[in-house]
Amino acid sequence: MSKLDVLCAGLNTVDILFEKPSTYDKGEKHTVEDITLTGGAPAANAACVMAALGMKTGYLGYFGRNALSTIALQELMDWGVVDDYFLFEQAAEPVLAVVEIDPSTGDRTVFFSTKKYRYLSAEDVPEDLGSKTKMLLLDGYDLSGNVPLLKAASDEGCLTILDLETGPPETLREMIRLGTDVIMPLAGAKTLSGEEQPEDILKHLCENNETQLLITDGANGSWALDNDRKLIHQSAFPVEVVDTTGCGDAFHGAYAFARLHGWSLKCRMEFAAFVAGMVAGVVGGRADLPTWPKLAKTDLSMLSEELLAHMKSFSS
Repeated sequence: MSKLDVLCAGLNTVDILFEKPSTYDKGEKHTVEDITLTGGAPAANAACVMAALGMKTGYLGYFGRNALSTIALQELMDWGVVDDYFLFEQAAEPVLAVVEIDPSTGDRTVFFSTKKYRYLSAEDVPEDLGSKTKMLLLDGYDLSGNVPLLKAASDEGCLTILDLETGPPETLREMIRLGTDVIMPLAGAKTLSGEEQPEDILKHLCENNETQLLITDGANGSWALDNDRKLIHQSAFPVEVVDTTGCGDAFHGAYAFARLHGWSLKCRMEFAAFVAGMVAGVVGGRADLPTWPKLAKTDLSMLSEELLAHMKSFSS
């Protein structure tokens, strides 16, 4: 078993996506133009993004002997995620999510059930984690397994990319302290910090630690403090938004790719925003993931010279 570039851990789902009709009669049957069935969830989507970009990517999580697990497993492997860390338990199922898309804005509303989901535990943390992967990418949902994973990674010097949306405040603060790079939505970061402005939030949450924290806010872009504690803002790229499902996950996966390859903070944020914009243009979080051949045929004229130089080394 050769060393991974990145190991992802956290929720995996099977998503059922559809555009909500502008008018409909409750209690009746309706035909909709498209219903999409696809794998999803923050950590699993990010794993597919990084595998599509050529990173040797693993996923740590449970699957069972059932239809939902078969779909989730096949989708991960189709994108090139290696199966070395897949775990199996007969009754385990991915989270099932129903995603209602507003066709006028692309915004999505998610309904999901974790009733049969098998969360990770401390016993599932691989031994000698630092010898198995260069980086961990974790979400804030599977805390029972991801907090022990994060502690092990911190002890062994692994890079850690954390996608934190919600959770107990003290646990989130501990994870921020232990992580090397943490990405949070603005609303959650406001609640946790008690501050309102991105710069004040970043300074408050990163006080007395060296964590690189990013705050994201969809179409309003993202913010971070550089090494001189100066605020960087990365705008979202203008795209015709079809569906926002998976945009944040794509941002995290692209950021992790750039982080592992040593790109500057500014380039990491720019690349992440660009990849997130690609995903927003289609239905489903995995329908248009970036590959280097695809990026070579994409209009990149809006990107900075620094980012283009980095990308050229992979697409040539």
